[in-house]
Amino acid sequence: MAPALEAVTFDFWNTLIAEGVNRSPRERLWASMLRDAGFEVDQAVIERAMGDVYGWFDQEWVANRVVSPAALVERFLTVVGVDSPRLADEMVAALHSGLDPTVVTTAPEIGDALEALRSAGVRVGIICDVGWTPSSALRRYLDHHGLLAHFDAWSFSDEVGCYKPDRRIFDHAREALAVTGPMAHVGDLRRTDVAGARAAGWTAVRYAGLYDDRSERPDGDLVISSHLELAASLLG
Repeated sequence: MAPALEAVTFDFWNTLIAEGVNRSPRERLWASMLRDAGFEVDQAVIERAMGDVYGWFDQEWVANRVVSPAALVERFLTVVGVDSPRLADEMVAALHSGLDPTVVTTAPEIGDALEALRSAGVRVGIICDVGWTPSSALRRYLDHHGLLAHFDAWSFSDEVGCYKPDRRIFDHAREALAVTGPMAHVGDLRRTDVAGARAAGWTAVRYAGLYDDRSERPDGDLVISSHLELAASLLG
């Protein structure tokens, strides 16, 4: 008999993959690329530029204006005072390449949770707000850790054209998964994951195992600290 729940989607950062590995390696890489291109920029200026770009991205994210890697690089180079189209192209290429996947850490027990859902006949997808690392690199991270094959469909913001909690990215996921019945979404953030799922009429699951969002926004229908709780809680 088919399960009452037809599909589950997952956020990416701090739900499937631990966040926090990106900023320092990227800062070191970009500093090195500046030096190799012949630009001597003080480290304090680089740090200030990185902070500026992160802050600017957060503003655009909340405003639901999708930011491209080229726009991130352009802002960074503007703040550090460097004008080099060639270097800009190289830095954009570096973002598309992503980090060494061996430094990327998966959420504990996520593989077991995905296998349990798939074994129960539940279709599984991703709804991800892409930041600095494009979806092509995010797929490589999952593939390296043996997780990519668990997913039936993906809804990345850089491909869909909007961020959560916009209803369109949730509708995209439903269509991509080819389901019409009950769905659930698992994520760590109340503003994007919980609010978006609830607005779409899905079960909202807040995963607090890597980051516990204590903001005052409405909470999930279900809050879990371990992915091992997921299948039992959703499927009974």
